[in-house]
Amino acid sequence: MPTLNVTLYDEGAVDHSYIYLTPNNVPGQGPYVFSQSGQLVFNITNRLGKVYDFKPCTYQKTLRYCLWQTTGSVYNGYGNGTASIFDGNFQFIHALPTSDYHEFTIKQSLDPSTGAVSDVALLTTYNSVKRDLSAYGIANENDQGWVLDCHLQAIDATSNKILFDWSALDHVPLSESLVQPTGAINGLTSQFAWDYFHMNSIARLGNGDYILSSRHTSTIYLISGANGSILWRLGGKASSFTLQNFGFSSQHDVRVLSSDPEKDTMTLSFFDNAYNTFTPAQGDSSGKIVELNTATKTARLVQQFNPPQPGFQSGDGGSVQVLPGGNVLVGWGSIPYVIEYTKEGKLVYEAHFGTVGSTASSYRVFKAPYGGVRNPA
Repeated sequence: MPTLNVTLYDEGAVDHSYIYLTPNNVPGQGPYVFSQSGQLVFNITNRLGKVYDFKPCTYQKTLRYCLWQTTGSVYNGYGNGTASIFDGNFQFIHALPTSDYHEFTIKQSLDPSTGAVSDVALLTTYNSVKRDLSAYGIANENDQGWVLDCHLQAIDATSNKILFDWSALDHVPLSESLVQPTGAINGLTSQFAWDYFHMNSIARLGNGDYILSSRHTSTIYLISGANGSILWRLGGKASSFTLQNFGFSSQHDVRVLSSDPEKDTMTLSFFDNAYNTFTPAQGDSSGKIVELNTATKTARLVQQFNPPQPGFQSGDGGSVQVLPGGNVLVGWGSIPYVIEYTKEGKLVYEAHFGTVGSTASSYRVFKAPYGGVRNPA
C-alpha cells in the first residue's frame, strides 16, 4: 500500500489541508486521503479499480466526493469507465458513464429566467472514428485509417442529459497535431487509433464559454458555448497570442484563475509537461501561471514552479492548484511527487509515494479540507 514520505522545508508556510491522491500502477491503488504530515486518513484499495481525479465536489448543494473509476483497462491514455459521486461515508450516490478519465468536474449553473441552480458535469470522451489518413501514409483495405475524436461534454449531473457536445474533429484539423501516427497510436485499427488531439482538461467560464487543453497540439483553446467555434488559441502551431517570455508543450490541467472581460485580461494556471512520451522532451516539467491580454493577444509568464532537481520530465498527468492562502500545489503526474510552493515560487513542502523513474503515478493531486469517513484508528 502506498505511503507518503514527507519533507517539510518551512512548516509555518505550509497549507495544512488534506492531500487527495489516486496512486496507480502500485499495489493497493485507489483513492487516498493523507494529512499534510503524511498520516493515512482514508483509503479504499483495489475495489474501485483504477481511480483518477479524486476530490471534494458540491452536488445537490451538499459536499460530496467525486472520482473517475474503471475496473477495465486504461489503454493508450484513455478507457471506458464511470464518473462517480459518493457521500461522506463513501456510499455511492450517482454515476455518469464516460469513455475517458481526463476530466470530471461538477459546476453549478444558474438559470437566469427561473433562478434555479443545477449541477453540470464537465466530461471528456474519446471515440475511434474512420478518417482518410492517406496524407500520413496510412491506408487499410478501404483507404481509411482510424482517429480518436475527443469530445467536450457538459452533462446535467442529475438526469445525465447532454447539454453541450463539442467534437475536436469538427473544429481542429489533423494538421495541428504535433504527434504523428506511430506505435500504439499508428491509426491502422480502432484499437490503435491516432490520438491526434488528446483533450485533457475542461474549464467553464461564467459566460458559458469553455477553456480546454489539448496535449497533442500543445494548445489551449477558448471555445464558444453558444456555437462551438474556436474563439482563440494559445500555443501550438496556430497560436492567436504572442508568448512573450515563456513557452510550453504537452500541458495538463488548465484552470482559469481570473477573467476580466472589461480589462481584456485572463489568468491561467497549468502543468507544463514539456514531454509527452511520443516526441523528445522540451525540458523539465513545471507548473506555470500566465496572464493573457485578449485585446493585444499577448501572453506573459507570471510565475513558474520548478522541480526540486533536474530530470523531472513527466510524460502524462500533472496538476497545479492555487490554494486559498496563495500557496501553489503541484502534482507531477507520472512522477510520484507532490510539491507545495509559496506564490513566489519558494519550495516549502515535498512528498513522494514512489521514486523518479518508477511506475507509480497520480493523474492529479489536490489539497482540501476533509470531513468524510476515516480509517479505523
